[in-house]
Amino acid sequence: MSWQSLREWGQDLERRGDLKVIDEPVSPEYEIAAYVKKSCEVSGPAFRFTNVEGHDMDVHAGFFAAKRRILEAIGGETKQEAEEALVGATSNRIEPNIVDDGPVREVIDTDPSLNEIPIVTHNEKDVGPYITSGVQVANLPHTGVRGQGIYRQLVTGEKELSLWSPEERRVGYAYRVNAEEGKPTEMAIVIGASPSVIFGSIANVSHEIDKYEVAGALQGEPVDLVPGETIDVDVPANAEIVIETLIHGDEKNPEAPFGEYPGIYSETNENTPRVEVTGIMRREDAIYDTVLTGLPPNEDGMMNWIPRCASVRASATQAVPNVNQVDVKIGEAGGNGVFQARVSIDKRLDGDPWNVIASVLGGRSQAKYCMVVDEDIDLDTEAQVDWAWETRVQPQRDVYSFPTMTGAPLDPSGPKRQSQKMGIDATIPLDEDPELYEPTRVPGKEDVEW
Repeated sequence: MSWQSLREWGQDLERRGDLKVIDEPVSPEYEIAAYVKKSCEVSGPAFRFTNVEGHDMDVHAGFFAAKRRILEAIGGETKQEAEEALVGATSNRIEPNIVDDGPVREVIDTDPSLNEIPIVTHNEKDVGPYITSGVQVANLPHTGVRGQGIYRQLVTGEKELSLWSPEERRVGYAYRVNAEEGKPTEMAIVIGASPSVIFGSIANVSHEIDKYEVAGALQGEPVDLVPGETIDVDVPANAEIVIETLIHGDEKNPEAPFGEYPGIYSETNENTPRVEVTGIMRREDAIYDTVLTGLPPNEDGMMNWIPRCASVRASATQAVPNVNQVDVKIGEAGGNGVFQARVSIDKRLDGDPWNVIASVLGGRSQAKYCMVVDEDIDLDTEAQVDWAWETRVQPQRDVYSFPTMTGAPLDPSGPKRQSQKMGIDATIPLDEDPELYEPTRVPGKEDVEW
């Protein structure tokens, strides 16, 4: 994978007919999001909007609305190949290059205005326009490395934003530590970076690892970084836009409601910090990028499909050595991935499924439900998964509820960031005749056509 920026990938997609250019006037309030929502539901194209009302800047959207593009962005023809590419990139990292200049420094504005950027409003009851695609970068006080993540940011003024970043996340931890010492946190918001930088930023690695190194491994070459103009933070040289900010962790800037990835609106949050915009660097012909959240299917869920699968596999293989497939429920039919994990195994002991379930539900994927099936079930075929639990499960014997533990964020049914959990053993008991559970088959189906 060699794209240096999102626009390079977009040009490649357009040549292959997987990006549509929309020249008709569109509003950044709901209308752009409507295109992306429909694309998510039909595994459709990405978009470039060239006529955004009230703005001279084009908008990219929907790049992560289809699983085929997720696989391509990470580097794999199959889900398992993409998993292996992502996991391999966390181990075989490539350090970034620091360079003096790059396209993102073509225009430097030290008296910036967010009003010039076509920031999108996505869902009906969203309190306002949110930056949803930005890779936030901050130097971490507890490790000294550059920390990255993707967190929502509400526009609250011409030079002001909020920031929702949980306490255990890199940027969230950084600004809280600095605020305790009375210091603001310098943070860059990188928009339109390469797909490698985007997926590197959501890789599940320890805080001691610089995610630009993961991005380099995914890209197959070092990521070029340039210095910020008003803050001391290194950013990708080939990005479209970099918004430079100071997080004032001791000053509050409420945000939400916002349509989040489980398909519900997050409640008003009074404790998010005020983020001051100090400068903007961008290309001369910069293209803004947005990512759709809200009711599944959405781009947020699709983006997390492979990283969540990798986390589930890591937990499952800690429990048993004979893991076949893993999956999280994400796709055109819905599912947000954090809530439902599936694992297929070559079961050798009756306790194997419960070892897997306990490990996955207590692991870093934060799954709320975990189902284990036999290896004859294809997890990529939803009908087979449904058939397995419908025919191989007795609730009293095969379903178990776990007490409250750290759970899926933004689950409205449980305590904050906690949940009770459930495991389902949908495997055939070893002491029963497997022929009783064999699916029927019509010979010759593959040979007929009309």
